[in-house]
Amino acid sequence: MDNTQIRRYLHDLNNALNAVKINAYLLRRLHGETLDAQTMDSLDAGLLDAERLVLRFQEQIHAESSGRD
Repeated sequence: MDNTQIRRYLHDLNNALNAVKINAYLLRRLHGETLDAQTMDSLDAGLLDAERLVLRFQEQIHAESSGRD
């Protein structure tokens, strides 16, 4: 995996996590600490997107390292 791919992955992951943090902050400002189930589901979906990015990255690293052995 080259540096360009790693930088792209980190950039995408950073964007996904920042979006979740910003949404959580804004929603708490609007609704206080009590968020409804739909709102929590939306935040969870954002975190799952970030988790998928991490899993794809790990799979790619594993595939590349297995191919080199």
